[in-house]
Amino acid sequence: MSRQIITASVLVLTLALSGCGKKEEEESKAAAPAVVAVPTTQDSAAWKQYLSSVAVKPEYQEVISDRIIPYFLPMDSKTADNDPKNPEVSSPYSRQMDVVKPAIERTVTKGNLLVFGSPDSKTMADFIVEAFTGAVPTALSGSHVLFIGKSEDAERVKASVEAAGGGFLFEEVQ
Repeated sequence: MSRQIITASVLVLTLALSGCGKKEEEESKAAAPAVVAVPTTQDSAAWKQYLSSVAVKPEYQEVISDRIIPYFLPMDSKTADNDPKNPEVSSPYSRQMDVVKPAIERTVTKGNLLVFGSPDSKTMADFIVEAFTGAVPTALSGSHVLFIGKSEDAERVKASVEAAGGGFLFEEVQ
């Protein structure tokens, strides 16, 4: 459900941007949606809203020709829970890994922007490194990964993304 919410938010914002058409540069900057402030709590809904607002910034929209694919991990995402849709004991981290790792192994369609963010930057960085381990060097060819996190986690994420052939983008959470 959370992936559906963030995907819908990003889609709505993307459609709003694409519907503006060509205008003067000044008008485009004035019409660009403002980035939501970084949440000061661990509230997942607030974080998803923030991450969506970052993903649709014009500098990130310029690198895609297909679509945005968002991935979010809540705080304490490695903690096991009992999801009624998944009777096995699992965690948001493991369920998300079950989606991302096979997608990377199959390779990602050219022109996509994969957006990764979480209130826990270190865990998200660990997640990306793990998910991209073993990927073929062309798995992300023509696509980009936007990591929204802390600067101390960016270099190892960048190495994993570039090893899989993707372009690396970084937005620092301060």
